[in-house]
Amino acid sequence: MQEIFVQVENDHIERVTSAKPIVALSELIWNAYDADASKVSVSFQDDGLTRLSLIQIEDDGTGIPRADVDSFFQSLGGSWKRKGMKTKRGRFIHGERGQGRFKAFALGASVTWISSANGQRFSIAGHRSDLKRFTISDLFPTTAHGCTVEIGEIQKDFEIRGEHGFGSQIRDVFALQLYESRDFEIIYDGERIDAREAIRSVTPCEITTELLDGKTISAKLEIVEWRRRVDRRLMLCLPGRFSFHAMAPGIHARGFDFTAYLTADLFQKMSNEDTEGLVELNPLAIALIDTAKNKLREHFRNREAERSRSKIQEWKDAKIYPYEGSPASDPIERNERQVFDVVALNLADYSNDFERAPKKQQQLILQLVKAAVETGPSALPAILEKVIDLPKDKQAELAELLRKTTLTAVINAARAVTDRLDFLKALQILVFDPRSKRQLLERSQLHRIIAEETWIFGEEFNLMNDDEDLSAVLRSHLELLGRDRTELSPEPVLDTEGRPAIVDLMLSCRMPTPTDYERKHLVVELKRPSQPINEDIISQVKKYAKAVASDDRFKAPNVEWDFVAISNSLTRDAEIETRQTGKARGLVAEYDEPKVRVWVKTWGQIISESEGRLTFYKRRLEYKANDVEALRYLRTVNPNYLSDEVREKIATLDLKDQV
Repeated sequence: MQEIFVQVENDHIERVTSAKPIVALSELIWNAYDADASKVSVSFQDDGLTRLSLIQIEDDGTGIPRADVDSFFQSLGGSWKRKGMKTKRGRFIHGERGQGRFKAFALGASVTWISSANGQRFSIAGHRSDLKRFTISDLFPTTAHGCTVEIGEIQKDFEIRGEHGFGSQIRDVFALQLYESRDFEIIYDGERIDAREAIRSVTPCEITTELLDGKTISAKLEIVEWRRRVDRRLMLCLPGRFSFHAMAPGIHARGFDFTAYLTADLFQKMSNEDTEGLVELNPLAIALIDTAKNKLREHFRNREAERSRSKIQEWKDAKIYPYEGSPASDPIERNERQVFDVVALNLADYSNDFERAPKKQQQLILQLVKAAVETGPSALPAILEKVIDLPKDKQAELAELLRKTTLTAVINAARAVTDRLDFLKALQILVFDPRSKRQLLERSQLHRIIAEETWIFGEEFNLMNDDEDLSAVLRSHLELLGRDRTELSPEPVLDTEGRPAIVDLMLSCRMPTPTDYERKHLVVELKRPSQPINEDIISQVKKYAKAVASDDRFKAPNVEWDFVAISNSLTRDAEIETRQTGKARGLVAEYDEPKVRVWVKTWGQIISESEGRLTFYKRRLEYKANDVEALRYLRTVNPNYLSDEVREKIATLDLKDQV
């Protein structure tokens, strides 16, 4: 056992250890990358009391040689890493000042490095209470290699799990390394971060900014276009493309999902001076960023022109483009066609309905757009007869209907119903398909989908809270009643065991009665399809309900609360709970003042109830949802919310549609 001491002032260390979670985790992954790791795994553990008790970053790199520990840990500014250096695998090395290891303390109070290198295994441990001292264990023989960083005594319940979407932030930081290096992968919270397959293209651009004094600053801009929906970001990077700051790109690029990486020596200079945190206030950096944004605008103007030509050619090949040949020399006709192209392309970009509509329906819509551009609504009868062969009597019915409402309203109403029928069929695939229900995750997938489709619980409900605690539910409750929150106790709402309680969804509605209005709240607890509802889950939901029933701040006249737990099935004991004498099927608890009920339901019941509410419209539309239409509907859902099984089915359907 040995101790080493860091030769630096505490305030310097404190600045380093105040890093944001994304910066701290990225630094630890960069350290693994610098150690020539092929695989880095970031995992999390809870202890039953907190949702985050241990963070572990494990890699299979070269580890930390015991002989280098003193130089690695004794000096905050004297790292062995230098600009331009490369690893044995040819990777550019990240970092110069040896601060990455201290940023781990921004996540937890205790940090331990367990290193295996050169046949020796040992650990280095430090604690936030004394950041100048590290303890080194004795040596043990080993044949392994790599390093594991374990962070304990977590500062707070950071929302950095995969279910919080944090993996996408890690993906943005390491996208270029993952895209270009086949020998490097990151597993984040059990999921492999997909960059190579998800990236459509990478476009490099050299940019130069001319300053007022005639000097110039050069940089490299790399534009990554994704095949899936991402949050657009402009990432500022040190040489070697090591991102240290993310910002909004600040440009309009309709229909494009991208991340841009701006790499400059200027940023390295700021990093050396410890001023990279002020990058958005530095005049030189601002000038360089503005030049990068202008380059992004130019790039996506060109890309939009390319895509527009491609889309119009696609319509021509499908024989649904309403014009033939090239535009005539008549300037009015050329102008009309240009206006049509702009309107139709915007429609294709912004309407998922148009893209997944049958070709016949797309043809009708494009003809309507053409008629609106050229002659206005007087051409409608001819279009209906030509495009969809609508009989004369039905044309008369449609004309009468359009006297009462608009064609847009008719189409939207029909589409809303068919969309909902398609979604219910899609939900059956997600939760009942044998492979999908095993793969579907509770918070990061099923929860996110249902939060966008809360109508399945009733048209009257509106979403108020999404993955928040009961204190947030109380705030929403009081706001709906128009009461002043400041007059009430600020104490948090805890469950019956004194713990914070996070609810999945809280919905609310106002119901008219003969004499007044009643307010109804619905609190939904979602469980993944592979998790049957058991007595523990029922007990958990009852604790939430009792917390509301026993807290005077929730009391209000004419307000009722329903708590419902939902999954595919119930255990035998849970099933018995739902069959209580004198109570409705599924009602497992009921309290008064305020009126609070606890229910247990299956997805089969929820889907059946929703279909029942749509039966009348379903029959009138003569529409029956099927698996193909359900999968087409799921194309519009963020693919991160879908199981691997469903993504594979959608990919197969895409291939068939292309053929």
